[in-house]
Amino acid sequence: MKKFLILSLVVLCAFGTLPIWAGATAEKASEGPVNIVYWRSLTGVAGEAQENLVARFNESQDKVQVEAQFQGAYAELLQKLLAALAAGDLPDLVLLDSPFVTLFAKDGALVNLDQFVKKDTSDFDLKDFIPGLMQDGYYDGNLYALPFMRSTPLLYVNGDMFADAGLPRRAPKTWDEFREFSKKVTKVDASGQPIQQGVGFTMSKTSAHWYFQGAVYSFGGLVSDEKFGIHLTEDPVIKLATLWQDMVFKDKTAIPSNSHDDFLNKKVAMVFGSTGSMGNLLNRADFEVVPAFLPKQVKNLVPVGGSVIAMTSTDKKRQEAAWEFMKYVTNAKSNSHIVIKTGYMPVSKSSMTYPDTVQYFQDNPIRKVAIDQLEFTRPQASVISLGKGTEILRQMIEKLLIGNMDPKKVMEETTADLLKEYNDSFK
Repeated sequence: MKKFLILSLVVLCAFGTLPIWAGATAEKASEGPVNIVYWRSLTGVAGEAQENLVARFNESQDKVQVEAQFQGAYAELLQKLLAALAAGDLPDLVLLDSPFVTLFAKDGALVNLDQFVKKDTSDFDLKDFIPGLMQDGYYDGNLYALPFMRSTPLLYVNGDMFADAGLPRRAPKTWDEFREFSKKVTKVDASGQPIQQGVGFTMSKTSAHWYFQGAVYSFGGLVSDEKFGIHLTEDPVIKLATLWQDMVFKDKTAIPSNSHDDFLNKKVAMVFGSTGSMGNLLNRADFEVVPAFLPKQVKNLVPVGGSVIAMTSTDKKRQEAAWEFMKYVTNAKSNSHIVIKTGYMPVSKSSMTYPDTVQYFQDNPIRKVAIDQLEFTRPQASVISLGKGTEILRQMIEKLLIGNMDPKKVMEETTADLLKEYNDSFK
């Protein structure tokens, strides 16, 4: 427990002051169904899809009843889970940003799922899940989470704005073309101030690092390796950092951006987003939205992201109930619902071939990019599992795109900060 208290302080420093919160341990029932609590994240269609699945599960049987409790964005849920661990007052299930499986599993905060897989007598088949989406559910050879709402980073393009600038209605294929297209689509007023620009570089707490990782991978580089070796000072990273910085300060064709509003309000022609952003962007935009791969330089390669579902219950009876819910929300029918509702990727072979999924992609071929990019994925950088890892990388991007600091110096400072965080809270 002492470890959790220390870890809580580390992560709370990264994300800000924790609001007052009262725990929500599932109420034990002596009779009737077993009541369990599921902590969820995500808003919009992704939140609605989770609520729909909870309702469907509860209506499908009378032995388990699930209460879904919204806990805010991933960072907020992380804070609350750390506080719950320190207080010993846990939910039974949690939607977890995938890189944090390692953080919680290594200290015993997550329930090992291997025991449930081995004794399960239903038609559940672990081998049905897509291997590339299973990797970050494991820690030290043991399974701690199932893939649920998985995604890859995409580039979203305003096709109308491109056409108006004389560009094809497609995304740039390389980062060089990305820079060229951004120049062509940028417009300035009489005083020379930009009124429309090429791209908004995402600066959010929970995803800024993710898009940067994808760009680094495409340049043939790494942020960190599996053994927490940090590669930020190497040539591919410096080239990418310099490119992004030059677009903001030299070309003046890009801006730091904290939301997709700059894209939807036609302030920028391109924005990064998750495959899970597709439903919201396609539904809200009053222009043609073109979802596409991230540009490549050396190769197509992106970090897989999104969330997994993990078990945190400390009660054996509720653990069994939680396992039934985990199987339900990850089965082919349920995952097909997630795919169709949100744009997240299918997580299993049976979901990918489920009739509703197949029909959906036939009717909406533009959304198939989520599946097409799946073959070009790798896990996120190991440093993302550090308590302050995402915040350190967000500050790195801020130094580049707001502070206009020398890229080499920024990468040296970031490397030192990550090494200190690793030694202080993880090693």
